[in-house]
Amino acid sequence: MITLGKFDQGISDSALSEYKAFVKKLTVVEGGQWENKLRDEGRWVDFQPLDGSDPMKVSEVQNFLKGAGFFPHGKIDGICGYRTSSAIRLFQEYLRTVEGNTEIGYPDGIFGNKSAANARRWQEENRKADWTAFTGDKSSAEHGQWLTLLNKIRERAVTDAGNHFARVNSHPKPGDTVKPADWDFDPRKIHMVGIRRRKGPQDTQDSGVQVLNDLFALLINGVVFKFYGSTEPGTKETTKGYPFLIPGQHLYRFGWHKLGELKKVYHALKPGKDRGVLIVRSKKVIPTEEELAGPLERNITINIHWGGEGISDKAGWSAGCQVIAGRSYINHLGQPINCTKFAAANYDQLGTKAEGVYQTKGAYSVLEDLVAALSGASPDDNIVRYTLIREEDLAAHPEIAPVQAADSVTRLKTF
Repeated sequence: MITLGKFDQGISDSALSEYKAFVKKLTVVEGGQWENKLRDEGRWVDFQPLDGSDPMKVSEVQNFLKGAGFFPHGKIDGICGYRTSSAIRLFQEYLRTVEGNTEIGYPDGIFGNKSAANARRWQEENRKADWTAFTGDKSSAEHGQWLTLLNKIRERAVTDAGNHFARVNSHPKPGDTVKPADWDFDPRKIHMVGIRRRKGPQDTQDSGVQVLNDLFALLINGVVFKFYGSTEPGTKETTKGYPFLIPGQHLYRFGWHKLGELKKVYHALKPGKDRGVLIVRSKKVIPTEEELAGPLERNITINIHWGGEGISDKAGWSAGCQVIAGRSYINHLGQPINCTKFAAANYDQLGTKAEGVYQTKGAYSVLEDLVAALSGASPDDNIVRYTLIREEDLAAHPEIAPVQAADSVTRLKTF
């Protein structure tokens, strides 16, 4: 079976070294066990050659995935690395949710006989993922609506010097927080929108702990996927107050969350090394407008990462990161997709089996796989332009807003 770290027989040591160097640059890691291992769900993986009994070679699988639209810019190198593994899971999830194929089970990234049989069927039928209809500047209607909304928000941010964006413009080192005039909404690039919903006492539990009630939209390959989670902190981790990522556009790249705790480390989206994003601090979990107008601070620890299964609804452990729940997502066809069968509830469950089903980060794994598998080949192509807006920004443009945040979050939680 083809899994993460497997490679075709005959792959040279120099080719493996080249791949390892690419991974090191892409994920920004240094030294130690990272040189010769990869990180799967909750475990370390060695590089190993196929034993010759597999139904397809890695290079054959890569060629199929590339032609079918799950690995459009991938390199056919015969090595099942992070991007190939993501493309395999993405294909399996497509079979499960779009085709309604119950035989394939759940996306585990293991390319065995069932996945191979479906791949051959697709090749015989000349099938492709439906998002391959969108190339270059061409995109779906909803994708275009989101970009129209974002461009209108940018116009207001540039012209309104009285808002907090004026502080961004004057900040000496904004890092990965982008000045409004430089916000980039190129439809060919990867965009993610976080919608911070209006908050009140009814939106908290247990004396002010934030709950997972914000919406995220991933704009990629001309289509839109939606997820839910939290854009706000549930804990301080410092006496200076709760860290709130400021609204606006921020640049994120693949990296590692929990890098200091190697037993828990997993993929996340992170600000650039030694750059950081701008935050503002509040003494309260629901800040006042005066507090949000406080001084800006650059922070390198505000990631976009997995937020657990999402059943408990609490985000009391998050210190300002943008967290995505694993329970469910809305796919590019507008369909709510249930991931609870394969969504691990915590770190300890990652990579294990529950009722025979391999446990991943659920909906967050889908988001991660979309970014990894569909992005370009170079590290720069993997930048996710994350724009945090407020729910009020949707209300300001009802004629083009493709979704109301509250309705979508309710739909995701009740599915």
